[in-house]
Amino acid sequence: MTGSKPPENSQSRRAVLHRAAWLVPISTRSVPNGAVIEDGRSILAVGTYRDVRRQCPPGTPEIDHGSAALMPALVNAHTHLELSGLAGTIPLPQPGFPAWLKELFSKRPRLAAEDRARAVARAAKDLTRFGTGFFGDHTNGDADGLPQDPFGPWKIEFREVIGFDRDSLAASFAGEIPKQDDTAERYGEVSLAAHACYSTSAGLIREAKAWTRKARLPFSIHVAEHPEEMEFLKLGTGFCRGLLERLGKWDPAWKAPGVSPVRYLDGLKVLDKDTLLVHAVHMEDADWPIVAGKGCTICFCPRSNHFLGVGRPDPGKALRLGIPVALGTDSLAGNTDLNLFNEAAFLLEHFPDVSPADILIMATSGGAGALGRGSVAGSLEPGRKPLILEVSLPGSLSASQLAEAVIHNGSKGALRWVSHPVHC
Repeated sequence: MTGSKPPENSQSRRAVLHRAAWLVPISTRSVPNGAVIEDGRSILAVGTYRDVRRQCPPGTPEIDHGSAALMPALVNAHTHLELSGLAGTIPLPQPGFPAWLKELFSKRPRLAAEDRARAVARAAKDLTRFGTGFFGDHTNGDADGLPQDPFGPWKIEFREVIGFDRDSLAASFAGEIPKQDDTAERYGEVSLAAHACYSTSAGLIREAKAWTRKARLPFSIHVAEHPEEMEFLKLGTGFCRGLLERLGKWDPAWKAPGVSPVRYLDGLKVLDKDTLLVHAVHMEDADWPIVAGKGCTICFCPRSNHFLGVGRPDPGKALRLGIPVALGTDSLAGNTDLNLFNEAAFLLEHFPDVSPADILIMATSGGAGALGRGSVAGSLEPGRKPLILEVSLPGSLSASQLAEAVIHNGSKGALRWVSHPVHC
């Protein structure tokens, strides 16, 4: 089997019962000989085939998926689709963040607007082909004006605020602060993200977080991604300061706080359960209890960290501390694809202290929770949107082998869409 486009006109379909060898996961459980009833708008029932079959109205169509797992669509919690036009143009891996950023600054301006738009459209289709049903996308504006594909993945768009020498949203957006009702129809949900502590002023970070709190939306920020960020926050020196000075963005009144990015953000009072910390590669011992205590989610992007040469994150420690975790691919300027199954397979290979079951949760319900959509996506439960994938499996498989087999087969493209609702 290969990835395929979601079924046409799925909202007009009547209820259908889907049966398969496995359902994975429902919360943290997997169900053998399971079944799902969906009507194209929502999931109506899940459980064992025997129990679910009893709930079906007479004449309900039934589809037997055989030796396969039915699972919730993946949730890619961190992307930059507007950089998709740079796919394959930056050699990977890079020796570090400064070298990668030099490549980015050199090549991004050469992309024509129409080429960028086509690349973004292709990337969105790839997300669907790879099994992503919902994603979080950071943008500085290059993805604007692109209509939402009704059969493409659902998304929350993070308008990224940046400006070390600016202290207000009005200054960052040139007076045009995003309005939720103006953009929701074309783009889906719109929220704000601060780029990073080394590129965004304290006042701008606070105001962006205040905007998202008022709108009851998630807030995202890159945190502790590379050693250069750590040096800048601790000492005010190094690559990040030189970059700001070269770009004419340096604020001579700024003083280094002398603490880690996590402690800095805690001091700004922007850490809470609706804050998504992206990367978290260079976490200090004192950072972990702060993140856990505030209820923040961490989105790990391990292949991006590897390809940019910035270091190795510790998702295992986050899980052991009970910190909510999600998974993202980052951009095609720093990764080879946007396939979250491939991201999960990379974790399997390189992070043996993280179980396959936990990796699947990171890629589904963890991401949905990070993006504030845990009630509608990320799991096979009644009331959720029917974003359902089929992943083919070997005929004989034990429960202990299931999650790893789903990840490996999904990364090989052995998947197809079972149900995908048309966007409202």
